[in-house]
Amino acid sequence: MTRPRVRCGGFTLLEILLAMSVLSVILLLLISAFTGAARVRETLSSKAREFRQIRLVLDRVGTDLMCAFAVTVRAESGLSLREEELSGLPAATLTFTSFQLPDGDTGHPPAEIVKIRYFPRIGADGVTLELHREQSDLPFVENKIPLRESRVATGLRGFRVEAFDGTTWAEEWPASGGTKTTLPKKIAVTMVDERGETYRREVPIHLAGQEGSVTWSGRRSAGKQ
Repeated sequence: MTRPRVRCGGFTLLEILLAMSVLSVILLLLISAFTGAARVRETLSSKAREFRQIRLVLDRVGTDLMCAFAVTVRAESGLSLREEELSGLPAATLTFTSFQLPDGDTGHPPAEIVKIRYFPRIGADGVTLELHREQSDLPFVENKIPLRESRVATGLRGFRVEAFDGTTWAEEWPASGGTKTTLPKKIAVTMVDERGETYRREVPIHLAGQEGSVTWSGRRSAGKQ
């Protein structure tokens, strides 16, 4: 009489291969989930950085423009605006004179009047734009103070500026038939980020219409304007 065959403990090769296949699928799903979460986090962080950069630039341009002025006896004090294209992207250049409090830079004398220019350049990647801000201190006084230039934004797909004369918006200023020292009622600044999202801010020019009555000196002295 033969003994019945007794099965030894353990798993067959087929069972092991099946378990490994299931485990591989689970690991693949987990890796995909973690990778997707990391990608979403990076995307959100990138958007936050871009939004913060544009918000800071729009705030700074707005602060500069709200103190903009021009005087009829100084043609060079007028606001000028022109729009061009760089690598097919809208690239405006905005120049104006503005009142400004001293910024605490010990390398430059305190000045209440500055000439400011915002202009774009092609970025290091050769595709997007960089926005630069140039400041000239005491522009109506002969001096050898060097210009101060700083890069305020990168990765832009466009920088547009429009001037409002009370009736229509224009991409060039002075308007046709207008004088060099006439200020627009408003300036609209539009920035396009690397993802193509558009941000726009309209800034009122408080001293528009007062070009013949603005009191200016071009120099700050103790206790006096």
